[in-house]
Amino acid sequence: MTTDDERGAIRWRSDVPPLPPPRTRFNARRGHGLYDRVVDVIGQQIVTGELPIGSIIYAEQVCEQLDISRSVVREGIRTLSSMGLVESRPQRGTRVQPRDQWDLLNPHVVQWRGEGPEYLQQMYELLELRLGIEHAAAHFAALRMSDEARAAVVEAGYAMQRAYKDRDPHTFFAADATLHRLMLEGTGNAVIGQFADTVSTALHIRGSNASRSYSTAQSLDSASAGRHVELAEALASKNPDAAQKAVNDIMFATLAEVEHLLESRSPRDSLRD
Repeated sequence: MTTDDERGAIRWRSDVPPLPPPRTRFNARRGHGLYDRVVDVIGQQIVTGELPIGSIIYAEQVCEQLDISRSVVREGIRTLSSMGLVESRPQRGTRVQPRDQWDLLNPHVVQWRGEGPEYLQQMYELLELRLGIEHAAAHFAALRMSDEARAAVVEAGYAMQRAYKDRDPHTFFAADATLHRLMLEGTGNAVIGQFADTVSTALHIRGSNASRSYSTAQSLDSASAGRHVELAEALASKNPDAAQKAVNDIMFATLAEVEHLLESRSPRDSLRD
């Protein structure tokens, strides 16, 4: 077992199996056909900047590039348009939209940004948003969760603790996603519950890229696993005040670490990622 530094920061093992896709509504509808290939390829090219803002996407070129029919390309473009990534107009073609038009909470967009050079910036932005939403969610979930969900959230918390001890990043973040999903959905609020898809996708990215700096961050220490157990126990014991304190501790610790990583990164680091 690898020795930790003085703060107990985790050093993940590299011989663990891949993390399965997160359980989200968009993955339940997602397949591996030609349509999905159009959405993934073009979406990634837009988010990474390979297709710059304002550039025109020509259906003929996509057909040739991916060796698929025009009708499949049109369907994929319609999906990307619903995410705000492109806009199609008669006589003007399909144009890549600026980022302020994108649906930045769409799990597809979260996945693509998380796989590119903006992964740390996105993580910081989502953490700030999660701080507000999950603070409220902890309160309502502690009061409204079912007995079955309370038992499951405790199991997820201790699964994180075991995964930390085993240096298993994939199980750690899979359990992390499960815990936060149970809390968000346990509020009984349909709008808050849907945010679980965004959170699950963001945590899946972390678990799938455990070698990246933000997955070996100092905030991922033994105290981090303990804070999640505290959150789970507070939810299970129907203690909203303790649940809110625990979720705030989790968010502020991670925010501080990611802010430090952002400040310490050089342009060369961004290119290498």
